[in-house]
Amino acid sequence: MLAAAAALIARHGVAGTTLAEVGIEAGYSRGLPVERYASKLGLVTALLEATERWFERHLEQVLAGKSGLKALERRVEAHMGSVDRSLEATAALYAIYTESHSVMPELNDAVAAFTARWAAGLVTHMREGQASGEIRPNLDCEAEARFLLAAMRGLMIQYLLDRSTGDLARGKKILRAHCRGYRAKEIRSGASAREDGK
Repeated sequence: MLAAAAALIARHGVAGTTLAEVGIEAGYSRGLPVERYASKLGLVTALLEATERWFERHLEQVLAGKSGLKALERRVEAHMGSVDRSLEATAALYAIYTESHSVMPELNDAVAAFTARWAAGLVTHMREGQASGEIRPNLDCEAEARFLLAAMRGLMIQYLLDRSTGDLARGKKILRAHCRGYRAKEIRSGASAREDGK
């Protein structure tokens, strides 16, 4: 039923999706979504929670054995790769983001908590890098995490609007370069020397 909800929200937005339509799309009765989730808010909140659980499982594989800057780059790539894994699910998620500020303000708290947890994951890797000396100690991890999350979301929304794979690829490259700019000075110098020697 959540997959059906994601498909409908991706096409019609939260406002344009009804619980009855979700039940029919899923192959069940019109009333089953109400029985299971009580309201549209309950359904959309469940979809957000399911999306987060899926992403956390995906990250376990992506980040296996990685920490610091490498883990940060992998996490950013995992966020940006969502359109490749499921364009429909990504479109539904971003519809929820945008409509939580207008159509369903009661979703604001859930979206804010969702955002805070994703930003905290970015901060964790930055602090790992600072602890190991890989990332410069004066980096404002919280501010940079908010910037990265905002940049990723902006790029994703732009892609959903115009489907420009070229722009998305260039955006990913810029974000990777930005993350590598977090390196401590001596590590940046060593990396540049290695690259020049290639």
